[in-house]
Amino acid sequence: MTTLQATGVPAGIVENSADLFEDPQLRARGLFWPMEHSEMGVFTHLGSSMVLSKTPAQASTPSPCMGEHNEYVLTKILGKTDEEFVELLASGVLE
Repeated sequence: MTTLQATGVPAGIVENSADLFEDPQLRARGLFWPMEHSEMGVFTHLGSSMVLSKTPAQASTPSPCMGEHNEYVLTKILGKTDEEFVELLASGVLE
């Protein structure tokens, strides 16, 4: 990068993900959010690249595990009864 810039060629450093993770500016801007996941434990979630003063982004929960919200989706959103949900669960249709 320095050699190219010295000869008038616009150039910048090419970073890998480890370089980005350790970048002090990105850390100071809060780009990386530590989160607790039920199976993975503590991991780093990539946050928002924008920092908004009135509506700052924030993560509330990590990604769900496979089938974690089946009961909620089937009963509260799709209107299945508790009995229908239990039948689906018992039949092996659901994880």
